[in-house]
Amino acid sequence: MSHIRGVNVKVEEVMSEDLIVGYVPGTVKDALSTLAKHNKSGMPILKKNTKTIVGVVTRTDIFKNPDEDQLALIMSEDVQFVNREQDLKDAAKLLYDNRIHGLPVVNNRKQLVGIISPNDILKYLPKDINQKIEDYFTHLVVPVYHETPINIVMEILGVTNEHALPVINDERKLCGVVTDGDLFKLSHIRESVSATDMGMGGDEDEWTWEGIRDTVRLHYSTSEVALPSVAVKEVMITNVIKATKNTPVQEVADKMIKNKISHVPVVDSDDRLIGMVTDIDLMACWF
Repeated sequence: MSHIRGVNVKVEEVMSEDLIVGYVPGTVKDALSTLAKHNKSGMPILKKNTKTIVGVVTRTDIFKNPDEDQLALIMSEDVQFVNREQDLKDAAKLLYDNRIHGLPVVNNRKQLVGIISPNDILKYLPKDINQKIEDYFTHLVVPVYHETPINIVMEILGVTNEHALPVINDERKLCGVVTDGDLFKLSHIRESVSATDMGMGGDEDEWTWEGIRDTVRLHYSTSEVALPSVAVKEVMITNVIKATKNTPVQEVADKMIKNKISHVPVVDSDDRLIGMVTDIDLMACWF
């Protein structure tokens, strides 16, 4: 892989100060509520009434510990963070090396002051970059067949810890992408699994379905919620944003930013799937 030199940008110039956090002592239910409400995959955990980071929790942590109630027992205390005065390339490398979508930003007193994500950093991608996606994409991708029942797709999502999978047809060509959110857009799932059933109702704010899907995913994994017996082709996204090995990195980054996506399938000239590139993969542009 070729190396390029990024512009001299500080983390504090790019980070978001809109902090979504959890607290200890606290419950897993509260953490899941916060993640779902703000449609986040993870967040820092602070000591209550302070800005001191004591851990981090992700949706995956919650899905893997469905019977645990105390947040302190499932959060990870091995927290990666970056100082607000560090160069942007330092944050990019931490995101890349740890394969994470959010990095806490701290001040000199180790207090949380911001969050930085791959999408934030892509907006500052050096404009003189002339590399192609072939330098960054991975062949390690799990496609599903378009006739696969969606309950099987849900199991594959759970096993792989992915939130999006490419879909291929009888011609072995890319024909769609499915996300865990797509699986819960079916109306009778929304009607049969209520917020109250999941113990998340009551005085909670009204959530968008994109947010509540995370709670439904947990409920599915622990309570055997029955998904309809339909093929994934009925619910997948068919207007897929994709790339080839020769697509410029800048073009893919722009599409990720514009469409708020983190995964782009990579295909050959016959639309055959050959891999996937993520916003985390593109962090390698900075070092």
